[in-house]
Amino acid sequence: MIRVAGAIATGLLVLMAVMHVAPWRSLRLPLHYNLTASLPLGLYGAEMREGVRRGDILRVCTPWRAAPVARARGYVGPGSCPGGTAPIGKMVLGLPGDTVFVSKEEIRIGSRTVLKDPLQERDTRGRLVRTAEGMHVLAAGECFVLSTYSPRSYDSRYFGPVECAPPFLVLTPVSDAARRRLAPLHLALQGDE
Repeated sequence: MIRVAGAIATGLLVLMAVMHVAPWRSLRLPLHYNLTASLPLGLYGAEMREGVRRGDILRVCTPWRAAPVARARGYVGPGSCPGGTAPIGKMVLGLPGDTVFVSKEEIRIGSRTVLKDPLQERDTRGRLVRTAEGMHVLAAGECFVLSTYSPRSYDSRYFGPVECAPPFLVLTPVSDAARRRLAPLHLALQGDE
């Protein structure tokens, strides 16, 4: 029995490692196991889609210009994205055509405040963190992504918009607990459509 449990655990670890570093656009597995602090830990359904909405959770690449800092500081692990980082799972806040305003006090889409006190000046090791304060008018193929699950998430509030073009790898939490933790921002964003 112990050997069977060990084999299952090893298989799951290998599967999670493959899913973490596999080129995200070619990933065809129906499940993703999140181990990062950006989203609740656990299992997510993974589906390739041609369209995306505010509140969807995407696996996207950190912009290449932010990749060296993300890797050097350990914000993002190594992987197949430009700049050598792993894809990150974040919720979509802004879509092409949106104007997103980032300040120390709030993040707004147009005139609507969606997040208060969004920025951290320093990371968990006390290092200053560069932010994406200012106005971002999202062009075709760009999204603004973030995590409200973790206030220290490394996301668009720090590195700006990300490349966001179909096909999209959309994650859906499998557990009710994860869905409840992500629901407040998701519901607020759905009211915007």
